[in-house]
Amino acid sequence: MPNSFVTNLYPKPTKGVTDQTLSITTGTSTFSAFNSLTKYIALDVQDVDVRVTFDGSTPSTSNGHILYAGRSYTFSKAAAEDAIFARKSSSGTAVIHASEFTD
Repeated sequence: MPNSFVTNLYPKPTKGVTDQTLSITTGTSTFSAFNSLTKYIALDVQDVDVRVTFDGSTPSTSNGHILYAGRSYTFSKAAAEDAIFARKSSSGTAVIHASEFTD
């Protein structure tokens, strides 16, 4: 059986939910709680590349997936809840903007 999640072509924002923005200059950052109706998170990385981990370890220059500035990504709600973000480089401010969606 294939492992895929099919969503509507025109996804519905989770009603009554405000977008979240992380600004990272030092250390790590995580998103606050997501709405119970949310199924996935659309996010974009602005200005500075970031590293992200999902296993509870701290992202560093040698640990974590690289998310490139100027690109958008889609995470399941569970992955976004577990995500820990840090700047990839030691300069600038990494900004991550996230929006919540249902089907």
